[in-house]
Amino acid sequence: MRPVDEVVGIIANIFPDWQVYSDSIPPEVIDDKNATQVLITESVSDVGNYADDTFTMIELGVRIQIFYSLDFDRSMLVTEVQLMKELEKEHWRVTDSQPHYLDLSQTDEQQTIKNIEVNKTTTLMEIGYDG
Repeated sequence: MRPVDEVVGIIANIFPDWQVYSDSIPPEVIDDKNATQVLITESVSDVGNYADDTFTMIELGVRIQIFYSLDFDRSMLVTEVQLMKELEKEHWRVTDSQPHYLDLSQTDEQQTIKNIEVNKTTTLMEIGYDG
C-alpha cells in the first residue's frame, strides 16, 4: 500500500462526507465548491537508519491539501485538530501546518484551503519486506 492510500483511508474514515483523492482531483469534480475535497500527494520517500551497510528504515511523507466547501459549517480549526490527532494515532507525525488561505484563482467565490504535511518513519519489516 502506498503512503497516500493509507492517509486517504484514514481521512475518508473520519470524514465520510468529504471527497478524498490521491495524486489528483478528477476533472469532472475539480470545480465542485459545494463539497469539501482533499488532495493527498507524496512529499517524502527516503531511506535511513543504516546498519551493516544497508538501510533499515523508510521515511514517508504525505501532503494533505483541504479545499473546504463554501458552506462548511463546522469549526475548521477543531476539524483539523481532529484530523491531526487521528493521524497521530496511526503514527503519522504532523511536520507542517500552514495557515489557511483563499483560492484567489477563483473569481466568484473563493474556497478556503489548508495544507498539512505529515511524516512517518517505518521499519522494513513493518511494510512487509523480509529480505
